[in-house]
Amino acid sequence: MSEPIQEPNVQPVDLSNYSAAILYSEDRPLFDDAVAAAKAGALRAAYVMIWLACAESLKRRFREAQKRDSAAGSIVGDIETKEREHRSVDKFVLDKAHEYGFLSDPGHTILNHVYEMRCLYGHPYEEAPSQEQVSHAAAVVVEHVLSKPVKLRHGFGKQLLKSLLENRNYLDDQQTAVTAFTKDIIPRLDESIHGWLLDKYWEELEELADDSSMAIFFRRGIWFCRTMLTEVGVDVFSHDEWHERAGRFPKTLMRVCGIADIFKEIGNRAQDALVGSILVESSTHASVLTYLERLNNDGALSVRQQERFTERISEMDSSELRSAALSTKTCYEKLIAAMKSYDWYVQNPAIELIVSNGPDQAAELTEQQQIELGRNILQSAEGASNMAARFLVRLSDEGSRWPLGIVRGIALETFTNEKQELRFKTKHLHRVLDALDRLPNTELEQVVAEVSESIVKSEPQFWVSREELGDVIDSLKPFSWASALISSLETKAGEFTGEDEET
Repeated sequence: MSEPIQEPNVQPVDLSNYSAAILYSEDRPLFDDAVAAAKAGALRAAYVMIWLACAESLKRRFREAQKRDSAAGSIVGDIETKEREHRSVDKFVLDKAHEYGFLSDPGHTILNHVYEMRCLYGHPYEEAPSQEQVSHAAAVVVEHVLSKPVKLRHGFGKQLLKSLLENRNYLDDQQTAVTAFTKDIIPRLDESIHGWLLDKYWEELEELADDSSMAIFFRRGIWFCRTMLTEVGVDVFSHDEWHERAGRFPKTLMRVCGIADIFKEIGNRAQDALVGSILVESSTHASVLTYLERLNNDGALSVRQQERFTERISEMDSSELRSAALSTKTCYEKLIAAMKSYDWYVQNPAIELIVSNGPDQAAELTEQQQIELGRNILQSAEGASNMAARFLVRLSDEGSRWPLGIVRGIALETFTNEKQELRFKTKHLHRVLDALDRLPNTELEQVVAEVSESIVKSEPQFWVSREELGDVIDSLKPFSWASALISSLETKAGEFTGEDEET
């Protein structure tokens, strides 16, 4: 094979050091030809090949982008039409790459100059490029095109939002599916459109927030945006920008930012604005308070934000609390206050909330809170609360499912109050004993010992007749494990003998 003809008085140029920065193997062959030509001193040919490597890479990027973007597909169609008609496409490709976003403004200006010089050097009767010009062309083509990954920009972003907002079957209505899709698509997006995409999406989602028929699209948007922010970082916006957006898109951002990893990073003013929006929204949609509950549980709320949340809960009645779907732990103080109201209209919804939240949530309470909850359930049942009575029925059927602390509280309240005063609550005694009878032996022994000790240490709250005390003992006799309780009550009976005889 003969050596390429060198331009007169022109020295070879080594361009091989630029090759390492080329990202895709598809872009290497033409650039390798340019390297070979430059090494042989054929600088005119090298310059032309450098430009061809640039132009063909841009075409390939449009073909790659069209897989997910119809706007890119339209450009590919125009390129193919021009090529079939044997028309020059290089300038068209360069300008479209700029419009689409593959090239920045400075990059387009620089590469446009390379294109113009390529047109000049392509004619053998014109001046040949210098070593410096060839080296410069290689450097800028690699910097602005060949070293860059294929990134999708506004054209794709618009098509993506259209699909997310209009195509009901575009993604499965599952958070895992939307999260996986988002993680797949984000690396393909140019970083410069992240903020633009979120703003456009939030603007549309805010319009859908209260439309139940569009719930699937709103839900999808929340999952997508949360995942996107987790992937690209909350610093896509400054704290001031987050504050401004919290005012523009409150319904959307109270949900998007409703997880600690995002909420903690948006700045205090934006946080306060979203907390305020949630509290206002809770007057008509109480369930939004679960966002504050989750943030509070994860330690994301400031002291003042916690106070605002607690104040709102204290204002709610039991029915509102239940519709809010808050946890038993969050509502604890309010539930206790409701059960102490002596009003079954207030007590029943509170106990319904405890039951619907179930044993697992009750287990999240401290031991002392569980005992207090148990005491108040029995107090409500002794009054007019049919829901408390139903709870005792359920407890007698499935006692071991509920935390032991609640059973302890109910058992203690049956015999003594918090002041260690003896008095009997016997309206549901048979249910309480049935619940105890279902406990595992170790737990049963613990409760019996605790109640027996409480009885022994107690003083009468008011006069207790031997007949009343005897009735309680008779109720205990069928249970073999109740001997310690019977013994402690008989000891107390001896203390009451004198009083009873005087009467």
